[in-house]
Amino acid sequence: MQVLPAPNSELISFQMSLENMLGHSLCFIKHVLFPGCIYLTSIQHNDEIEEENFYLIYEIQKDRGGLPQAKIHFLQIPLRLRNKHLGTRVYRLLEKLLIKQGCTSIVLEARVNSLNPKDNSVGFWGRQGFVPGVHYAFDDENFPMMKRLV
Repeated sequence: MQVLPAPNSELISFQMSLENMLGHSLCFIKHVLFPGCIYLTSIQHNDEIEEENFYLIYEIQKDRGGLPQAKIHFLQIPLRLRNKHLGTRVYRLLEKLLIKQGCTSIVLEARVNSLNPKDNSVGFWGRQGFVPGVHYAFDDENFPMMKRLV
């Protein structure tokens, strides 16, 4: 794991706020699968139990109209910290940061697990104000969603 300094002062403040909220030390890393993304994870990474790690992976791109749009690739709260409304609090903090950085919308792919309905994130993202994206095939494991910020 290649630890990086925070890309800018806004992200230093964001990281500190998350650490205080979660009681969990975090670091920025570079990952070959997510070049150009902001990748924030647990500094004490648990390689044996992935669900015990915090992950936030996102990037800012341009939408079809040329406006800044965030794409959230992954958000995971450590298993032991779930069901305490921390996911909502983390997301709200991220949304404020993205608005400050000029984003006008956010897109993501919510997880769908037809074998285990408790393993779906569609409801969580819907409660955050996201709506279904344009296309979804019922055999897909990913459900495109989006939210306008302005």
